[in-house]
Amino acid sequence: MRPERKAKNKIVTKKKGNNTLIIGAAAVILLAAIGYVFFSGTDSNKDKQNPEIKFPDYVYTDALALSGYTYATKHPDVLEQIPCYCGCGGHSGHRFLRDCFIHDDWTYEEHARYCDVCIGEALKVQNYLESGKTLKEARALIDKEYGPKYADGRTKTPPVSDTYNPILTPKLAASTAPLPTPSKTTAPQTDLSSLSLSDNFKSLSDGLKLTPAGISWAYFANLKQGTGIEESAMPGVDFYGTQIIGMLNSEYSKNSWVELHDVGKSLASVQSRAGNDADHILSTRPFIYSTKDMTASVQALFKEQSNATAYNTYKSLLEKVNDENAGFAKINSNASSFANASYIGFIRSGNDITGEIAFSIKDRAAVPLAKYNDLKNSSSGRGFRSYEVSMENNTLIIRMTSTLSNVRSEAMQNYGIDI
Repeated sequence: MRPERKAKNKIVTKKKGNNTLIIGAAAVILLAAIGYVFFSGTDSNKDKQNPEIKFPDYVYTDALALSGYTYATKHPDVLEQIPCYCGCGGHSGHRFLRDCFIHDDWTYEEHARYCDVCIGEALKVQNYLESGKTLKEARALIDKEYGPKYADGRTKTPPVSDTYNPILTPKLAASTAPLPTPSKTTAPQTDLSSLSLSDNFKSLSDGLKLTPAGISWAYFANLKQGTGIEESAMPGVDFYGTQIIGMLNSEYSKNSWVELHDVGKSLASVQSRAGNDADHILSTRPFIYSTKDMTASVQALFKEQSNATAYNTYKSLLEKVNDENAGFAKINSNASSFANASYIGFIRSGNDITGEIAFSIKDRAAVPLAKYNDLKNSSSGRGFRSYEVSMENNTLIIRMTSTLSNVRSEAMQNYGIDI
C-alpha cells in the first residue's frame, strides 16, 4: 500500500507524485492538473472562482486538490463507482473514492487533501471521461494502473452499473441547490490585457533557473497563452484575492516542494490563504511559496543565480523544445523505460493546440519508433492537422497539432505522459 503524505499546507499539486495528473499535477498534476483536469470546452476551470461553492480553507491551499474537490462536488455519483486504492478502505472504512472527499451529509472530508492517490484517481477519471471514454472504461483504466501495486488497499467498490442509484447527486456544499453550470459567454473572465509576467519568469526554463536542483518533476502554467489548460493548474482568485497568471510547481523526492507565483503586476500587499506551515515570501517577484527547508535556497537563487539549479538537470532536453511559448509545460524524471526524462508542452496554434512531447533517451534500441511512426501515419484519420516524429541526437521529439482534447489524449494514452 502506498503511504499517505504527511500533512502540509501548500498549494498546487497537492503535490502530485508520479502517479498523478498535473498533478502532479498532475499536475498535475495535472496535472494537474494538471490540470485536468485541465481543459477547454468545459466549465470546471470556472468553478474554482464560483463564490457559491464554499470549500473548507484546506482545499484552497493546493490547486490540484482544489480541482479534485471541485470535480467531486460536481460528480459525486461518478466517484461513488470508482474504488480508492490508497488503503482507506481498511483504516477509514471508506466504500469508494467519493468518501475521501465528501461525506454522505455533504460535509467535506479532509482525507483527500493529503493523499496523492485520491487526488490522482479523481483527476484521471475526469480526464478519461472528458476524452470520450465511458465510466466503465475509465474504471478499467484506474484498476489497471493502480491495481497491480495497491490492490490490498482497494475499497470494496462494486463494478460500474448502468442502473446504479447514487447516494449523492451534484449539489452545492451545505445546500440542496444544483451546481451552476457557467457558460463561456457569461462566466466572469480575468482581464489579462494589462497584466504581464516578470522578465525572469515567462517559461518553464525560467522557473527552473529560480529553483534548486533535485526536482522529480515540475510544471509551468502561463495564463496569458490561453490554451485552455492553464487556469486549472493553478490556485484560483481566492488564494490571493487576485488571479495568478503564471506559476511554477515543482516537487522534490524528499517531499519538499517549491511553487513560484506571479499575479502579473507588482503589488504592495496581497492577502494569502496560505497557512503557517509553509513559507510564503511575497517580497519577491514571482512570489515564493515553499516548505521551510527550501525557501532560503530559492531566495539565494533570486539574488545570485548559481549553477546548481533545476534547469541544469534538464537543460539538454529543454533546449530542444519551445517551452517559452507554451501555456502549460511539464518536465518529469519519471519517463518511459527508454528515457531519463520526458517533456510535454501545449502551445496555442490558431484554433488548435500544438502538443510538443520530448524524451531524453537513455536506450536508443528500446525506443518504439515503429509504433510512433504508425501513430504518425494514421494521424490524419484521427483528427490531427500535422504530426511529426524525429530524433535529434539523444532526444526524441513528437509534435502534433489538433484539438486540445485530441492532443492531450494522444500524449497520455500513447506516449505515457503524466499531465
